[in-house]
Amino acid sequence: MTQTPAKKEKKSLALPEKKSGKRKGKSRYKKPLIGFNEKTALTFFQTLGDWWREKKGFYADLVPPQHRWLPQGLTDRPLELGWWFFFMSLPMRGGINSDDAFRFVYELYGSHPEIFNPYVVMRMEPEDISRAVKKSASNMYPEGTQGEKEKGTFSYQSDQHERFWIHNAKMLVEHWGGDIRNVFKDESDFEEAFARIDHKRVKHGFKGMRRKIFSLMTTWLVEFGLIPEFNLPLIIDFHALRLLLMHEILKVEFRPLGEGNPKREKRRRPESIRHYPAVAINESFVDQVILWTLKFLKRHPELSQYDVAHGMWFLSRVLCAAYFGNRSYEQKNGDLRRGLTERLVTDEELLRPGSWPVNYRDPCIFCPIEYSCKDRYPQGPYFDWGRMVKAGRHITDPMRAHYPKFQFITKDMPMSFPGRTRRDSLISNGKGIEPAENISLQLTLGFTEKT
Repeated sequence: MTQTPAKKEKKSLALPEKKSGKRKGKSRYKKPLIGFNEKTALTFFQTLGDWWREKKGFYADLVPPQHRWLPQGLTDRPLELGWWFFFMSLPMRGGINSDDAFRFVYELYGSHPEIFNPYVVMRMEPEDISRAVKKSASNMYPEGTQGEKEKGTFSYQSDQHERFWIHNAKMLVEHWGGDIRNVFKDESDFEEAFARIDHKRVKHGFKGMRRKIFSLMTTWLVEFGLIPEFNLPLIIDFHALRLLLMHEILKVEFRPLGEGNPKREKRRRPESIRHYPAVAINESFVDQVILWTLKFLKRHPELSQYDVAHGMWFLSRVLCAAYFGNRSYEQKNGDLRRGLTERLVTDEELLRPGSWPVNYRDPCIFCPIEYSCKDRYPQGPYFDWGRMVKAGRHITDPMRAHYPKFQFITKDMPMSFPGRTRRDSLISNGKGIEPAENISLQLTLGFTEKT
């Protein structure tokens, strides 16, 4: 492999500076620059892709949710299978747990299969979708769900979900013959395919489907043989961003988290964490990362987008989620909703053996790329404020060296960590509430509050 000249490599790492559109005489500001360590990325992607494909180590028994929650018989009906993945992708927005979303939509399909037929849906009213969603929520959560809307997974921006569900069904029928596969007819370029349904560029575009959701849906369509395979980007959600930042593949300009400027005072960031370095995650940021992965994978055809994407998802949601250094502690607001993050685990705590949980199971022992892990990024600040916050250095369990009984453990041994089916909160030493991370496949972007 030839080495890229230093100057040329430096130029390729940083995207062009973006400036505000203010008139002359006004101050201009730089948006955070993004760069990429492509040498580390290649080894990182190769390792995770190989391990996922070979089902080595902790990957051995993991099943993606698109397989676990697939309605029976759909694989024999390609048109309806395409409808399923088309509608299934729509709820994967906001601060939502994707396993919960799959389970909920699976229940919705079982109770109301008609709302997955675009020819039927296009003639419905939002109230029809709302009634079906509430019924499914009551079946799935007989003791009630968080939030006054009582719509389960659809509670977040439920009115928008219902409108978009109908709008997109209508667009699919009127412009694509009711078949999502037609979007990709005679097209093998991801960006060109996305342009066909981008509502910012065409009047008949799909609402609530940006590049991230489109790449997710397209990955499913390719996986199940509904459309031909072509070059796709990685699916850039919280877990992908966390790994790229932890391993310093993604280079960003950090700024202090600060207090923010929320519409609701209760959403203001606690003073105890305002000093942490952070970077804001928005659609423009995510698009830059998506497009870089698209170009990078095109240059390295030996890498499988499907294998790399799943290797990353499960690594972050299983091992990184179980790592003590990625925990965050939250306040409580006096209702059922989770409170704001108020404290992160510090480097000083990680260096003290007595600070670690009793009977801690060290997940990092099983990580195939632990050697390149540099930093820690808990999920709390991301889902609270749409910020990736660097909590500190990646520090392994100081007691690892004192456990001779674990010397037989190798990273490629099959193992498992217990899954969690709900958001748990644990009282922790009077220092706030510790929300255990959801060990589930997060396909989300947490754009829930502008602060």
